Amino acid sequence: MTITGIDVSNYQSEAYDLTHAEFVFVKATQATNYVNPKHAAQVARARANHRVVGHYHYLTATPSVTAQMDYFLTHAAAQPDDVLAVDWEEAGVSCAEKDAALKYLKSKASGHKVLLYCSQSYWTGRDTTNYAADGLWVAQYNGKPGKPSIKATWLLHQYTSTPVDTSVAAFSSRAEMAAWAAGTTEDPMAGMTKQDVHDAVWRIDDITAGSTEKNPKNTTWQPDTFLKGTFENTVRLLGQTAAISKLISLLGSEVDTDTVVTAVTKAVDEAVAKAVVRVTVDVTGTDTSAPKES
Repeated sequence: MTITGIDVSNYQSEAYDLTHAEFVFVKATQATNYVNPKHAAQVARARANHRVVGHYHYLTATPSVTAQMDYFLTHAAAQPDDVLAVDWEEAGVSCAEKDAALKYLKSKASGHKVLLYCSQSYWTGRDTTNYAADGLWVAQYNGKPGKPSIKATWLLHQYTSTPVDTSVAAFSSRAEMAAWAAGTTEDPMAGMTKQDVHDAVWRIDDITAGSTEKNPKNTTWQPDTFLKGTFENTVRLLGQTAAISKLISLLGSEVDTDTVVTAVTKAVDEAVAKAVVRVTVDVTGTDTSAPKES
């Protein structure tokens, strides 16, 4: 499911239409010599109407990306629950500079979600790292909301500029997007170690049938307690992007991402269908030379 939102700049009125917008991104800055004169008023309108608020910076070839991100943060004056985005569409800005801007912004704006905005052609033709910080906001005016021509996971899809730049976001409600922006969405992997993930994912085998198979720590499964507690919550939310990303990072950089995602997705589907999870793929022996998905 998706929700719809818009992005505005100096070209739009301070009293823009919010009828179908659950979230609003407002242009804040460009380079280190431009501030959207309507930024404060446009942001205030979104806040007053309880929309999810985002700010974006148009990245230019000069000056340095660190100087630009500092300028952006100063003039955006983002509140704790606001989202920040870097607009990458100038030919003179390399993929490496785009990555540097996103990483610097994340380091300086702790607690804020950071997105990459770029066109479908930039993502498939100029991006070489698949790095989009906390999410990809891809622009492709194909008239097909939620169906950009890419294989990579996207968070927002800007699908039209008529009558205003309009996007769909991969959330089921405004409340869900707001919780994500605030960092309050439940993460079933929070606090879990690599060994915990190994135990919970690799060795879960027909636990609802009462299996007493030993896990790698040589402790016995407790099917009833485990299913009703941590495992139940983990299965329910494991398909979420944040949980999968956490899982992958805990298992190590040598893991093939597609293999892990496929295994997790299969496990979730089986759990929903019959409350039995069987994940048997050995992710440590997978080929890591697969090409990047665009």
